[in-house]
Amino acid sequence: MKNTRNSKSKNDSTPLQVFATWSEDAIAGRRLDVKYWIPAIRELQKAIQHGKYESQKLGDFITDIRYGISTTNEYVDSGVPLLRILNLKNDGLDLSKIVYLPESRSDEIGKAVVHENDLLISRSGSVGIVIVVPKEVEGFAFGSFMIKFCLNDKINKQYVAAWLNGEASRKLIEREKIGAIQGNITIETIKNFDIPIPPISIQNEVVKKIQKAYEQRQRKKAEVENVLFSIDDFVFGELGIDIPKESPERVFQIWSDEIQTRLDPSYFRPIFKMLDKIFSTTKYNVKTLKNLSTKITSGSTPLSGGDAYTNQNDGIPFLRSGDINPDNEIDFDNLNFIKKEIHNKKLKSSQLEKGDLLIALIGATIGQVSVYNMDREANISQNLASVRLKDDVYPEYAKEFLLSKFGQMELDRIKRYAARANINLDEVGSLQVIYPSKDKQNEMVGKIRKIRAKATELRQEAESIVISAQKQVEQMILA
Repeated sequence: MKNTRNSKSKNDSTPLQVFATWSEDAIAGRRLDVKYWIPAIRELQKAIQHGKYESQKLGDFITDIRYGISTTNEYVDSGVPLLRILNLKNDGLDLSKIVYLPESRSDEIGKAVVHENDLLISRSGSVGIVIVVPKEVEGFAFGSFMIKFCLNDKINKQYVAAWLNGEASRKLIEREKIGAIQGNITIETIKNFDIPIPPISIQNEVVKKIQKAYEQRQRKKAEVENVLFSIDDFVFGELGIDIPKESPERVFQIWSDEIQTRLDPSYFRPIFKMLDKIFSTTKYNVKTLKNLSTKITSGSTPLSGGDAYTNQNDGIPFLRSGDINPDNEIDFDNLNFIKKEIHNKKLKSSQLEKGDLLIALIGATIGQVSVYNMDREANISQNLASVRLKDDVYPEYAKEFLLSKFGQMELDRIKRYAARANINLDEVGSLQVIYPSKDKQNEMVGKIRKIRAKATELRQEAESIVISAQKQVEQMILA
């Protein structure tokens, strides 16, 4: 049986990849998809199985393994804390966005809880992120997009996490994904992972090397945050904005005639009245996005199945909120593509044009802002708002204003904290923008770009520290 892959356009310099695999191999592996039989990945697997150290199946060390709870997004203010896929990061857990399930659902949660030194792996989305559970999340429930597994004492748990988070393992995990649209891995896949077993002294050395790299990365990330914070100082200084600190007081009074379309208390926090005062007293122009734009819209999900999607050469880029990266740029390398007929029939009204402002309405990137800068048609999901601006404001300036602390406070005000925090499309138009002359806007954007470029450089340096350590580990283990 011959398999051929050609995911590049005819103008791409990457050579066409053609390879053959015997049908009995495919049948034995029970996989017929091309990516499973890529020679380089098969060679990597052989290097692990026949490398410097003996390899074993991860399942040989697993004492318990289970999927997380599949539950509706009915969260409460306090109850059983729930870990979701967005909480898993390569260097540990991000506990800044923890939600809670009602205590009454304890029976439903059952054993889908974590304990110190358990391991969690993401099985969907960013597949293959592995963390060792720390003591502070003892007893937390965990969601269905994760798998928990417990290991015996014959292997260093931190070593397992370090190895699985490495580039070699990530390639093999990517190979094992199943599913047409959003691939995932299964419990059986995890049990069948081949993992090299060096002496415990080497395992400990690997852990120290990776943990040191994570610590160095965290320090570099702190530098990134300081650089990005300087953008606010610059913007506020240029616009003469002085944002007062919010009072810790959580009890405040509002008059009934102030309540119109919103009843949630967070909308009426005193700090927002102070922002309104700044808008009314600034020496610069102020308009809402509704008055600054010719069109504000969002898209939709074309189809629930895979029939709407196609490859890059035949399709239209389809942007989701998760396609906005940490630099608030579009991650064009990982876009989905929809069929042209779906785009033309169902989604034409939400077609993007170069210069459209994009605002994430829901999900992990809620409140992030970007500008679409491609010279080709594209479309957006229902989780993004597209704002087509008039000539008063440069899109890049509007983006930077909304990304500033001032703009983010505006976006925070219109968030609705229901089962899942979201921004109502109708309220996007109410966001106000303070803007000087276009010459001044252009000058400010130029300086901000330099600051962001520095932050990007530092972020890349931070990631390269861990990547370098992971490569050193692979050389130690596989050489």
